[in-house]
Amino acid sequence: MEPFKLPLADGSVLGGIRIVPPRSTSLQYRPLIVGLHGSTYNSRYFDPDSKHTATIPSAAFGVPFVSIDRPFYGDTTSILRIADGSSFPQETGSWLHRYALPALWLEIGKDNDCNCIVILSHSLGAMGAVIAAAMHARDEGPYPLGGIIISGLGDHLLPEMKENPAREPNVPPDRVVFPLEIKDAMMFRPGTVHPEMLNHSKRLDHPTPVAEIASLRELWLPTWRESWAAHVKVPVMFGISEQDCFFVGTEEHVRHCTSAFVKSERMDGSLIRGAPHCIELSYWSQGWYARCFGFAMECSVSLSQKA
Repeated sequence: MEPFKLPLADGSVLGGIRIVPPRSTSLQYRPLIVGLHGSTYNSRYFDPDSKHTATIPSAAFGVPFVSIDRPFYGDTTSILRIADGSSFPQETGSWLHRYALPALWLEIGKDNDCNCIVILSHSLGAMGAVIAAAMHARDEGPYPLGGIIISGLGDHLLPEMKENPAREPNVPPDRVVFPLEIKDAMMFRPGTVHPEMLNHSKRLDHPTPVAEIASLRELWLPTWRESWAAHVKVPVMFGISEQDCFFVGTEEHVRHCTSAFVKSERMDGSLIRGAPHCIELSYWSQGWYARCFGFAMECSVSLSQKA
């Protein structure tokens, strides 16, 4: 994928990587898929090497894919001056809905004959995705949203994660850095990832804002169902890995989470057996991507039928 930077209407800068393949002659309706990485990673999460990349299905199906650096990460402007009464996820979701997604739509989606955006979000990046989708349900804005995809974010934390996980504070004090050995051991259970993937750990690693990590327990988990998920209307694809290092990997947990999207016109939920938290970097990568792109293309068709 090629890097890009895009100035936004609020004066901030959006950075990331993208691929816009030629349109397949067999594809009548074309979505633009926007990837939102999780904490401790950057936009390269969706394109670390030639085997574990969204480029493969993008080129195969002729579907454009954009992986953005979320606010604070990579080349994207930080949003750490958070207003009283707000939070890192709320500011991220609002930024996505008001500035980032409209700009991506005009710059990449509309000009490349797409008919909607579908968000592919992972881990803490999914908080902003759900909030943006809830905002879109109330105020559609200048971009068509076809659906959202969520992996690596749940409701029920594992017992060992109910207290703050081991982490190493770094300077400045507004950010956190995990030692790579601890991080890799958490993200990838034994036997779930090709050993070569660990060679990319340092390149993909990124400090994480303390405000984002703290918001999971303090703000997101107690309120996400009623405040945000309950308002989402677009189709939702939801997956939890059985060997997730943060959340309980069970069918019951999947059903509990998907039940929060009471207004969604379509709800697909699944437990990915055997997979680790970072499914996009694991042996399950291309199978998961194939499902995500298939879902996005179905959302694109469904949206066209409403017009």
